[in-house]
Amino acid sequence: MFVRPARSLTIAVAVIAFCFMVSIFEGGLHSYSRNRLSIITAPVHEAPPPPSRIVDFWAKWATVMDKAKPKIPPIKLNRPASVEGSDKATGERAPMQESLGLPEDDWKLLHESHSTLVNAPGFNETNEQASSLFSGAGVVTVAGGPYLPPAILGIRMLRKTGSNLPVQVFLQSREEYEPEICESVLPALNAECFVIQDHLRKDAPFKVARFQLKVLAILFSTFETVLYMDSDCMALRNPAELLESEPFLSSGFLSWGDYWKATEDPVFYKIAGMSDFPKGLPAKSSESGQMVISKKKHLNTLLLAAYYNVFGPDYYYPLQSQGAMGQGDKESFLAAAVVLGNPYYRVKETLGTLGYSDAKGEFHGGAMVQWSAAEEYASANTSDKTKPRPFFLHANLPKLNVARMLDEKKIYQPGTETRIRMWGPEESTRKIFGSDIERMAWNEMRDMACELNDTMKDFKGRTNICQRAQEHYKQLFETETG
Repeated sequence: MFVRPARSLTIAVAVIAFCFMVSIFEGGLHSYSRNRLSIITAPVHEAPPPPSRIVDFWAKWATVMDKAKPKIPPIKLNRPASVEGSDKATGERAPMQESLGLPEDDWKLLHESHSTLVNAPGFNETNEQASSLFSGAGVVTVAGGPYLPPAILGIRMLRKTGSNLPVQVFLQSREEYEPEICESVLPALNAECFVIQDHLRKDAPFKVARFQLKVLAILFSTFETVLYMDSDCMALRNPAELLESEPFLSSGFLSWGDYWKATEDPVFYKIAGMSDFPKGLPAKSSESGQMVISKKKHLNTLLLAAYYNVFGPDYYYPLQSQGAMGQGDKESFLAAAVVLGNPYYRVKETLGTLGYSDAKGEFHGGAMVQWSAAEEYASANTSDKTKPRPFFLHANLPKLNVARMLDEKKIYQPGTETRIRMWGPEESTRKIFGSDIERMAWNEMRDMACELNDTMKDFKGRTNICQRAQEHYKQLFETETG
């Protein structure tokens, strides 16, 4: 006689439970809309918070930089400095004859502002603080949006060198944070994401973007020793070769050159407090797509470089380049070391160029080749005079975003359907690198196009990039005999 009441009770309980779950479901939807936690709210994905010690360190010096803000109107260029004769620019740098023509009162005011930073209490003691702020060695890059795919390619190519150095990928803002990439794809490559915006106070006294981000990424990384590479740059050999040998061990700063002669206004050195134009500078300007720097030796170098970049677009970029080719952050690092009298090593071997010739015989440059600092140094200081081997490939034209290369038809000769090798014939690349580096890069890009087709934000919504990348690889590389 208890069966029927039990069934009734069971049914009643089930109905009540169902109604309760519906109410929770509906409440969950409403609470989600109000940004309140509910049992069905999707998890919030965020970049890891920056270490407070680094945030506090930067906050202090950002305040000092704000006090050191230039007190003259932004510098205006009349015309870009000439880079004529760059191909013959060798040996020691001579003062540039061209000048911005700053009035004496203006450059003296700039000098006063510059002095506010370099003479600030504790500025010259920052190198000693590096050990308590940073540790270990690693790779740093700035990416986000369309620059994230080439950055991942660079990390994948780094792993092919045998290096397992940790990598920190810096994004400008939280809007660039991609949870699947930053929480699954990159960690599998021993890499992680950080957001530069998270390191800055909400009431930060100045805004930063583009070229200004590089020095901040280096400063904000947790590494004491940093190999910085642009998102379109890749290491061709294990970076341990550079980090564990001369000239890095003694200098703590490796830099590479650009195509163009240096074009800074000599008045820059007066602004920086130097009595004369410095001796021994290389004739050509810098190329900052790759650098190696120790914060124990150069934390003050990085702070001064940050100052040059924070106030770069209006003041120090024109002072250090006068509008010449590649104006931006690239001169700020070496200039800071020179001004502070800190040691550095600039690779002397001339920058190499990769590219292809079109049907009309016109050459199209696509990538820069930088050479081993360790081998160059050894050659200069031993009886072994072998030319240094390639160490970095800076693939700047086009950027190696496979989806955009396919959509924008960068894989063809201009105006045709003829597929191209971006970096020249297989025979010549094998002669330079000892392997077919372009085939290796495209092998990774093809795999990325398929693996990340539905994951990478910049890949989504594009048509058949996996299939098209596979077809390009098949047509261009699998038909070759090498």
